[in-house]
Amino acid sequence: MGAAPIRDLRAVAWFERSLDAGVSALHLDDTRLITGDWDGGLHCWDLSGEALWSAQTSNRVGDMAVGDRRLFAVCGRDLVCLDLAGGEIQWTVELEGSSDLVACTPDGDTVLATSSVFDIELNDFIESTLWRFDGEGNRVREDVITERPWSVEMRDDGVALLGLGRPRCGLVHAGPNGLNHSPLPTESPATCGLPGRTRTIIGHADGTLTCIEDGVVLEEGPFPKQPGSIEALACTPDGLIVGLNSDTGAGLARAYSADGRKRWIVETEPGRKVEHVIDGPAIGDSNSVWIISWDGSTSVIEGCGELEGEGLIRFEEEVRVNAVIGDGDHLVIGLADGSVFLLQGELLNRRLTSDVEPEADGARSALAARLRALRD
Repeated sequence: MGAAPIRDLRAVAWFERSLDAGVSALHLDDTRLITGDWDGGLHCWDLSGEALWSAQTSNRVGDMAVGDRRLFAVCGRDLVCLDLAGGEIQWTVELEGSSDLVACTPDGDTVLATSSVFDIELNDFIESTLWRFDGEGNRVREDVITERPWSVEMRDDGVALLGLGRPRCGLVHAGPNGLNHSPLPTESPATCGLPGRTRTIIGHADGTLTCIEDGVVLEEGPFPKQPGSIEALACTPDGLIVGLNSDTGAGLARAYSADGRKRWIVETEPGRKVEHVIDGPAIGDSNSVWIISWDGSTSVIEGCGELEGEGLIRFEEEVRVNAVIGDGDHLVIGLADGSVFLLQGELLNRRLTSDVEPEADGARSALAARLRALRD
């Protein structure tokens, strides 16, 4: 995946934290980072790395949403509401089946969660429920469908858009009065979704990218059909990054401008799958996008220039990356061994342009780890 210099992730991170279980979900905003883990733990730090609070829920944290002063998390079979400032659990409701997605309005007064039932014999999801609650945990309605939603976007008016899997596929508008199903330009199941800066994009198993602008589904959006199932989507300051895996067994990351013009393509070797794409802090004079791939034993985390796709920096970890999140100044990486790394733009650039050679980073990282252990 290019000739970017390999560096030690621990040597350039703003801070590193270790959880007792693998990372399963991340939330990042202007003041805090919240991490959910596979044992149901929720952990919150400010962006300097100071611990703010921790909470324990019933099971793996699958997804999170923030509305006003509340954090909503789906954990195992439960939907949990916590106080965002202090982490106190305000209420918990049990759902039917395994919880999957959660979204809320900006004021936190409307919450939508999804749960699904998996049939082992059929090896497929046979039923899903869309649950609507108010901010106090009172159930407003529930709707059962035969598809699993794979993406959710909550509009400010309380209507949610959900991309569906088989058998119907298509899109569901979930409002306070019920559901409205509509087809999409492809009959292929949805695999992921992205509420972007100017439009919503849904990725599909057949490589189609459906665009929705101002609530209207475009029959022909600006982005071409991809040569494989869409695995991940990310906005950049002026475009879109698509992560997919082709029929040849190679992973692909494709960059497009906002009007659909192809900028560049990065391809992995066969057997290495692209699992995440995300934008992050600028490196030097280039906005960065990050491509994260996995071959069953090693994760490659590579930062590339947004416009040209040149390799800027590369990390390798012998553990899977479970979750990533980023913004214009930060990148957060959550690993299956419970490690959490936050990279901050100014410090990252300072470390990369220092006189320290890459091979010396390991010693510096080990020293930093000993100092953190003493401090903790």
